[in-house]
Amino acid sequence: MRYIIFIISFIASILFAEAQQKDVSYTLKKFSSSSIKSLDATTVGGWVRVDGGSQKEASVEVILNPNGNSWRSKDGDLKTTFEREFDLELGVSSGKLVAKVKRKNGKNGNSPLSISYIITVPTTIHSQVKTAGGSIKMNNLKGNQVFSTAGGSLTASNLSGTIDGKTSGGSITATDCDGDIQISTSGGSIRMENLKGTIIAKTAGGSITGKSVDGKLDASTSGGSIRLEEASGDIKAATSGGSVTASVTAVTSPLHFTTSAGSINLTLPKGSYDLDLSGSRVNVDHLQNFSGSTQKGNIKGSLNGGGYAVKATTSAGSVNLSWL
Repeated sequence: MRYIIFIISFIASILFAEAQQKDVSYTLKKFSSSSIKSLDATTVGGWVRVDGGSQKEASVEVILNPNGNSWRSKDGDLKTTFEREFDLELGVSSGKLVAKVKRKNGKNGNSPLSISYIITVPTTIHSQVKTAGGSIKMNNLKGNQVFSTAGGSLTASNLSGTIDGKTSGGSITATDCDGDIQISTSGGSIRMENLKGTIIAKTAGGSITGKSVDGKLDASTSGGSIRLEEASGDIKAATSGGSVTASVTAVTSPLHFTTSAGSINLTLPKGSYDLDLSGSRVNVDHLQNFSGSTQKGNIKGSLNGGGYAVKATTSAGSVNLSWL
């Protein structure tokens, strides 16, 4: 009995020691903001958060976390493990703030630690941020922002300029951004709100939702639905396996909606359009002053003398058009 109690106590002490190793700050370095024009941050398996707004002082905090079963307390504490297994490059050179972590001697295999960053930089900056498997959050920045992760989520808020965000398996949230925006994921959903500019949003298997999106929008998914609210501008939305729902408050360019296996539900302001709608069934509320052909599965022609093109096509669903 005493032996069993000893074993249980020993195991509990190990688990307790490992539990204490969560979220350890390895270092916090501060730099003069006036000397920083760009950011290059790369890590292995951890998350990254970049916040703009510091006018006098920039900083990088390196945070360590044990990586599941790949780390054990018998190997030393997290800081010791980090210094034994990784090389850290952290500093400013020729106006570039660099934060890079890599395994020593080109080691491969499971990493014993996840290394994350909390980075504060000037608002106006060009950045390149990359992680092998964690999430990335970019906030309050102006300039060219390129960020990617192999398996985590992306969050972009209050960004202005060129925005290029990619993830191989996580979701994307973009809010209060404007400029040339490209966001893509191989397996997650995309949520957009208060975006302006040229916007490309692509996902291989998730849904896309957008609210108050204004500009030139190209939204596409291979296996989810698309839902747009209070949209305006030049809009193209396509899915291979879901429905499309769009409420457009101002039509200033052609509109194009397609799906292979769902319905299309559109709400537009009253006006003059060139309609090209096709599906298993097409329904248009109060179709008056229309010149063209009207059939069960196709409506094509000019409304109120014609105007911007509105094209909606589905192979296995209905098309429904109503007015604001």
